[in-house]
Amino acid sequence: MKESTNSMPVEPANTRSRDSYERSIGSDESVCEVVVSAVMAAENADMDDLEPLYFAVDGDALERITSSDAVSSVTFAYLGYRVEVTGDSRVILTPGM
Repeated sequence: MKESTNSMPVEPANTRSRDSYERSIGSDESVCEVVVSAVMAAENADMDDLEPLYFAVDGDALERITSSDAVSSVTFAYLGYRVEVTGDSRVILTPGM
């Protein structure tokens, strides 16, 4: 996997095998947008091809929780991925959930 720099997406080595995928969250980005963007890249899909994120998680709650210093990470399932949003502003997708 390539290293992430300046909030640029990190492409998985092979999207067909559903490799793990990691992306940094920029200071001007919403967590929900980055999660959807990461899944779009991992799946090589358009937004219209994805189930809405709100079917998996409350977006407002996700934004509030991840902006808190009291939480080190949040994990949930979305479209067959284990999505982890970390306290150091990363979204990590792992296939298989």
